[in-house]
Amino acid sequence: MTDIDHATYDGRASIRLLGRGGLFAGEEARILLGQCLIVGRSRSCDLSVARTSVFQRLGREEVERHASYRRISRKHVRICLVEPDVVEIEDLSTNGTMVNGHRVDRIRLGGVSSPDSLVIVEFGEGERIELTPGGAVELSGDRLATMAQDESHSSVGRNAVT
Repeated sequence: MTDIDHATYDGRASIRLLGRGGLFAGEEARILLGQCLIVGRSRSCDLSVARTSVFQRLGREEVERHASYRRISRKHVRICLVEPDVVEIEDLSTNGTMVNGHRVDRIRLGGVSSPDSLVIVEFGEGERIELTPGGAVELSGDRLATMAQDESHSSVGRNAVT
């Protein structure tokens, strides 16, 4: 069990995810303090290959022939903002995940809210996601209610804000 299991959504801090290579190129998401995001092939993932602009443009058959597709697991990597300045990245795959050039099973990195912070997550064949500071996010009561409802209906738990 990690600290994230007891966290609540909090707009004081966030990180931005930017797809910079492979099938996730051009995709963006934001994770608030206390949230996790799962990346993978499955449609149940918060960031799913099947919902990327590359998938929409090329179609299922072409994407399934892509060199990286079979190297991306259904649920490949979980990224959580566990403290305002700490991100936890967990490899959920037997195919491996690299963080800043090092293969990891699970890692916690501090200093992610620093303006010059850059964390690089790589997997598959050329999949590259960059994590950068996202700053504070103002959340209205309606948005918090929507997020709580999303969480209760999600098959993967906490959903990230995109």
